[in-house]
Amino acid sequence: MSHRGTQMISLSSLTFATRSDRGAPAAPLGSIAVAAFSRDRTLFDSGAAFGRNTASVPLTGTGSPGKIVEARALSVDDGGATSSVWNQIATIDAAGNWTGTISAPRSASWYRPEVRLKTIPSVSATGTARFGVGHVIAIWGQSEPDRILSTFQDLTTPPVLADNEAVQIIVGAAPGATRGSYFIQNGSPYSTGVAAMADTLIRSRPGEKFAVIFQTVPGTDPRALVNDSDMSRMWANDKALHDFATADGQKVGMAAMSWFAAPGNLGTNYGAALFPLFSGRMLDGTPVTFPATITYAAGQSYQADHWFGELYDYAQTRWLPYGPHRFEPDADLEDATHYVGGAVQANFVNKQAARMSWRSMATSPLATMFLPRGIDPLTYVNGNDDGAGGWYDPGHPTGANVDGRQGFGRLTAAAILKSAGLVTWPRPDFDNSLWEPSGAWVEVWSSAGPVTTTRIARGESTLGTAFTHWTAVMGFQINGQPARNAQIVAGRVRIYPNTGSFVSADVLTYGEGAATGALQFPEDMFAETWKNLPIVNLGVPGLTGIPVSAMPSPAALVNTIAPASQVFTTILSPSTYFVQPVAAADLNGSQMTVMLETDSITTPGSGVAGQLFYASNARVNYQILTSRNLRVTLRDSANAALINAVQYGVIPSGPVKIILSYDLVAKWFRAWVNGSQVANVTLATNTGLVDTGARKLSFLGTDAGVSIAPGTWKRLAVWKAASADGSEPSTNLLKLIAAPASVANADAWRKGANAT
Repeated sequence: MSHRGTQMISLSSLTFATRSDRGAPAAPLGSIAVAAFSRDRTLFDSGAAFGRNTASVPLTGTGSPGKIVEARALSVDDGGATSSVWNQIATIDAAGNWTGTISAPRSASWYRPEVRLKTIPSVSATGTARFGVGHVIAIWGQSEPDRILSTFQDLTTPPVLADNEAVQIIVGAAPGATRGSYFIQNGSPYSTGVAAMADTLIRSRPGEKFAVIFQTVPGTDPRALVNDSDMSRMWANDKALHDFATADGQKVGMAAMSWFAAPGNLGTNYGAALFPLFSGRMLDGTPVTFPATITYAAGQSYQADHWFGELYDYAQTRWLPYGPHRFEPDADLEDATHYVGGAVQANFVNKQAARMSWRSMATSPLATMFLPRGIDPLTYVNGNDDGAGGWYDPGHPTGANVDGRQGFGRLTAAAILKSAGLVTWPRPDFDNSLWEPSGAWVEVWSSAGPVTTTRIARGESTLGTAFTHWTAVMGFQINGQPARNAQIVAGRVRIYPNTGSFVSADVLTYGEGAATGALQFPEDMFAETWKNLPIVNLGVPGLTGIPVSAMPSPAALVNTIAPASQVFTTILSPSTYFVQPVAAADLNGSQMTVMLETDSITTPGSGVAGQLFYASNARVNYQILTSRNLRVTLRDSANAALINAVQYGVIPSGPVKIILSYDLVAKWFRAWVNGSQVANVTLATNTGLVDTGARKLSFLGTDAGVSIAPGTWKRLAVWKAASADGSEPSTNLLKLIAAPASVANADAWRKGANAT
């Protein structure tokens, strides 16, 4: 039987041979093979954070030495429509091994790697494992994002997903956890929180694929993560998860972070402390060589044996900053007239300071690894009704309500999409305001769209009037106090004065503290006051609206009311002074700034010290002497004299602005007169508090009505915040007394005769 012209093809060996007419075998023409990926449907990042749409996919294999390898990405779900073109990627070495890289576009299709010999295209091989090109995202944090994964008390129904192969999660950062990759599918959603996150991702970017790496471990701090001596979170575990997720040469395209529970105590130092972990530099640009001791403030440091540059190449990865998320008080923060001080309030003051420090850090000229800020996840449910009139676990999104873990998962997805530039909707910020000239109201709004609330958008009944801070739109403060009447009017928030009319000195803020507007625990939790936070409906899948960012630019809310009068005048007899009507724990904090602005101050007489500012236990006592010297007394809660009647500078008889500020934890007291620093005192070791009880604060006289300091005044103010440079603090205003005389006389603190 003749065998002329026939060929035999061994598909298993991928080796080709021919037979001659005489039946003698010919030498092999060549062989080629491509190694399989570590798992089927592994995902490569397309570089969306850099405006790219293509992934570089590394391949390895074996074949005939000296032969040139060509390769392409073969799309398997669209009939090859998105297959890449053949490209030469390698030459097989003498040992029969080769390594190369192909480019593949972002696609709804899965691919298989296909390779061939350039000189013998018929000698080819196709990989057994598929791969995709989409978005590879790492989420860093502790228990809050980790709860998106949780199935504990996961009582809600997951959404129906439009694509069972679009989203996979990769988990296993916790000690002893099994590292694994899971597709989020109908019937096996992993958890309802993950399913909701996946649904928002899928519907926001249909036809695209996501791999989300949860670098989350409950109860941990980034300072522990990078310190090999701190066993609470080990770098090695997170690196092992990262290595598992990138085992086939993938790059993490985007790393997202909203990590504020444990590190929130850094407060104003949040950025300075953590920036080296992102950049390998201090905020001033000084390079850091790891391992290193990171000193971020006087006497404050931590050990850092690692930084994120060990995991991420910033030519391939960008950070997505967002948040902080919401934090609930677990005790009352307000009584009828004022904020109550203490550890609970201090915690939220720190969260606010950390929020602002995080934003400032992420926009530093050196922060080139950060993309624009995403949203603040504020409108979801934390904690659970314990069935006995209480509320438990207020620090974490609940699994018992679709607005809990599901809501938090969707908001997290929205934050990632927005920061990454994968959506076109704008971030809602309060960026416009209008102050009605007579002071009847002020309106604020967002250029992102009409403002509403979840409660209004869902047509639910109003809160009621059980507490003065329960109003249609919560979270606004007037001179540091909760706004009692804020309404939605034609897509804007209209805020009415708590008393009387707005005046030129009034300050409006939104989202101070924990940015929740919640002050009563657990009443605010049962009332679902989160539904009264402002949102803008931007059509984000699964969400009623996107919350308006906390802490808008002060310039956006600047008061434009013309002052009715520049000053109010007090005299020695009959005297006018100002005393807090109800004793409060306002000194139960480490920081305070007092400001007095006047056209003139009159000394009360020979040998008499006039009171500028006074606490009823005399632990804070600022006076003007007959010599016009400024005299300061400052004691801590143990009554240790940190400054004992020391005189600083001379107060001029004409216009003057005095700023006096202390920070007991940072151990300093500073004072300025007309912008010139007259005191910069390093304080002795102290308790960190001026007091632990309830006291009355007063301006221009004591609570007993003596030691009056008359004058012609513009403003008197006190903040529960420190001023390191003599500027007025932008947050935590405790009290403002300002012209005109009619307003000063109507103030609840006024004592004695009317000012004129």
